[in-house]
Amino acid sequence: TLLVPCDFTEVAINALQHAVILAKKINAKIVVFNVVKKEKEIVDAIEQLKSFVSKASLPGDVEIEFAAKDGTIYDAIKEKADEISATFVVMGTHGITGMQKLIGSKALKVIANSIIPFIVVQDKPSGDVYFSKIVVPVDFTVENKEKLKWAHYISVYFNSTMVLYVVNITDEVYLKKVKANLLFAKKYFEEREINYEIHIAPSDKKFEEAIIEFSNTIKADGLLIMTTKDPRFTDFIFGAEEQEIIANNAKIPVICINPRTDTKKFQSFH
Repeated sequence: TLLVPCDFTEVAINALQHAVILAKKINAKIVVFNVVKKEKEIVDAIEQLKSFVSKASLPGDVEIEFAAKDGTIYDAIKEKADEISATFVVMGTHGITGMQKLIGSKALKVIANSIIPFIVVQDKPSGDVYFSKIVVPVDFTVENKEKLKWAHYISVYFNSTMVLYVVNITDEVYLKKVKANLLFAKKYFEEREINYEIHIAPSDKKFEEAIIEFSNTIKADGLLIMTTKDPRFTDFIFGAEEQEIIANNAKIPVICINPRTDTKKFQSFH
């Protein structure tokens, strides 16, 4: 099941269009979801969702359900995603200015707090090719390995090429960790016969800026990142780096994986 939070804006339609492509590929249904302030608004919200979606002229061969829940965006999306065991939450965002609004509404924290991966989109899907080239940043953090499981899951359905984009640092301690992560990723992908490429970032740019620029240059149609650096900080609020990537000006969809994501339900993908 895919959960699509809907705020009745154009980006919600973009998210729906992405969700339809995904749903067809992974054979899932879509739950379009709105968060209301009071319980008595739920019935109205569901009617509004139905009318909003009917105007979006989506292809008819995907099962779509509607739901609404009262509460904060922060809690309601997470609770609903858990309740329906969503594979992904597909969420539209309005770029960097919208990001600031979103931070106010704690929606970024929703992503960091949920164990379910989010696909954050800004634009409508660009044609028929989907997730054909996904950029996977490689740095020195341990959580990189979690990312690879999801890279595998996606590549099974979309036959994607995973582009490992490696941070360029000179510090020996960190460099050792980066090399170990890269080696692990190569081995992981080779064992599972996943197409991959390796590119090294320039050393004279901020890594997240380089990631976006590079992804744009190679016309990547996905970015796969981890959302928290340390799962102990359960109240982790996104750092500037993640914000910059999620709200990237190239408008590339970003798949956000939480280190606590439970990939056990996809045991066969390990």
